[in-house]
Amino acid sequence: MPTREEVVSAGVAQDANYMGRLFAALSDPQQATLASVASLCMTPFISLVIHEARAKIDMITPSPTVEFSAEAAEVCARSRNSLKLFEDNQRWVVGQLEFYREKIFGAHSNHFLGNTWLRLARFLEVDLSLFTYDNTLICTSHSAAFHIGIEPKLLLSDSGGAYVMSITQQMGRCLGALGASTNADGPKTFASHATGRALNDSEVRADQYYQRAFGGHEEPALSGLLTGFQAKVNFVSSLLVMGADPLDLEYTVFKIRYVTLYHVLASLTRLGADQSQTISDSSRAAIGRITGTPEATAITDGGTRGFRNTLVHYDPRSAASSLDISEPLFGLVPFYFPDHDYSSLSALVDRCAHATAQGLNDWAGYH
Repeated sequence: MPTREEVVSAGVAQDANYMGRLFAALSDPQQATLASVASLCMTPFISLVIHEARAKIDMITPSPTVEFSAEAAEVCARSRNSLKLFEDNQRWVVGQLEFYREKIFGAHSNHFLGNTWLRLARFLEVDLSLFTYDNTLICTSHSAAFHIGIEPKLLLSDSGGAYVMSITQQMGRCLGALGASTNADGPKTFASHATGRALNDSEVRADQYYQRAFGGHEEPALSGLLTGFQAKVNFVSSLLVMGADPLDLEYTVFKIRYVTLYHVLASLTRLGADQSQTISDSSRAAIGRITGTPEATAITDGGTRGFRNTLVHYDPRSAASSLDISEPLFGLVPFYFPDHDYSSLSALVDRCAHATAQGLNDWAGYH
């Protein structure tokens, strides 16, 4: 039976290997159009790998030497924590709405609007970019800012580009120390199958877009966060798994998909139950339809929280007696999901990903 340290080392190694192959594909000059948007979609997951691997550095064999500034570590921590959405126990629903309202929506509007000297032309100003792949929303400039982990005002400042570059360079070196290599062996990532020709971006006024989204019933900050949920689930349900068998995904791809679904579904459930929020009956009904499917219930069941925790933190503490390093996900599936093997759980997750994406797209009214 493998030790916890062996499982941690194997998990970090597989994540680093995937990131190396992903960066190799995105470095192809023919994928330059795709690279920037794909990087925005992947940023919080890259931060997750770095943050959690650094926290388990003493359990990794051989233990790598990772040079990382305190500032870069803070950025990665904030980016990684953004994946929790309304499950962030420092903010929950109210705190995330306040953060989005002031730091994302407000900062972007202040930066991009009111700059033209001709008042009659101000209706032409925009402050929200929408990125679609095959006409499906996968990212927005607001959701990217929410997940990048950098103070929005700094991100939008004249020195923002140089600051982002300094942080991402450190992240790249850290991944290299953990084993990422552009020469890594393994299956092709989605970046080798996707094409920039299917990518499109458009610019709109955020206030106008959010006033129409999700039935036009919710306040702009909530519509903005829900638009981010929509984009994330669209990304993991379609682009992330391009070229792969959804019933036989490699470790990192399954992990990104599962963790995203878990937190979006748990966050929607928390939103629906939060009595401090005044949301419309139609929105509550949409939340119920999305979170009430058997697949969604299985993924967010409290008894499987340890499965999510192991995927996130690498350390299979509660399932240490059931590990098998030769099995997919190290044998964790039958421990947490006794009625499933890896293939049937993958099928469940695939159905949930598509149903959740469809539910959010229908609710949003924008595809």
